[in-house]
Amino acid sequence: MRNRYRTVFFICLAGAGALLAAVDVVHGQNFAGTVTAGDLDQQPAVEERAGTDPLSPEPTAAAEDSTVIPEAIASMSHYTVGATDILEITVMRHPEVSGQFVINNEGDIQYEFVGDLKVNGLTKDDVKKVLAEKLSDYIIDPEITVKIVGYNSKIIYVVGEVGRPGKIFMQGDTMTVHEALVEAGLPLLSAKTNAGRVITPSKSGTPLIRKVNVEKLLYHGDLRENLVMQPGDTLYVPPTFLAKTMRVIQPVTAPIGTAAGTGRTVMTGF
Repeated sequence: MRNRYRTVFFICLAGAGALLAAVDVVHGQNFAGTVTAGDLDQQPAVEERAGTDPLSPEPTAAAEDSTVIPEAIASMSHYTVGATDILEITVMRHPEVSGQFVINNEGDIQYEFVGDLKVNGLTKDDVKKVLAEKLSDYIIDPEITVKIVGYNSKIIYVVGEVGRPGKIFMQGDTMTVHEALVEAGLPLLSAKTNAGRVITPSKSGTPLIRKVNVEKLLYHGDLRENLVMQPGDTLYVPPTFLAKTMRVIQPVTAPIGTAAGTGRTVMTGF
């Protein structure tokens, strides 16, 4: 009887492998509207690294000299406020005009003495200068501090084989792939780390897809793979073929293993 169950098990395994060879299992979410995870595994990636000739697989000399350095990343990561962000404004010795202010959908905050103040697209230093100019009509030499206490307006998505897939609230106008992976809990053992994709949505319906080798970035320090992501981008880390196969056959073989009295699962029974 046990041999019969084992025969059924291997038949299911072979059938699942043949199925996956023909049809890719869809993983992740379709943020781009027309692209699925299966499409990403088959579609050639568009390289957009600086100095790279898109018609040639070899990077040009300019690309070799364009390695991203931390200082450059820091300069790109300044934050301009937007709708739903929360500002904490403190005016020394004037608590009546201090407090926390939510930026509305029009990009304004409602401020005492001033009324609606347009702050959308400004940095916190810019907001400080605008407030100082407006309040100077009421307060002599106002001392103002502006802090961002709620980062809500800029979001990227990390999906697939990571510890914490989902959306990430950015604290800069851009975020690197390395930062996004750390925030998302790093790749799982089931991740195909040499086949990541950064997807930038497009109103035309054809998203820009860039390949990123997560393994080279995280475990070999290759900063050429540290692509810069913009708000709305999605980082997709696909599963390995083995992981996809196990997820297809495990629901089928689990009852067989229980009936055979093995007490083992597909993922741990080897």
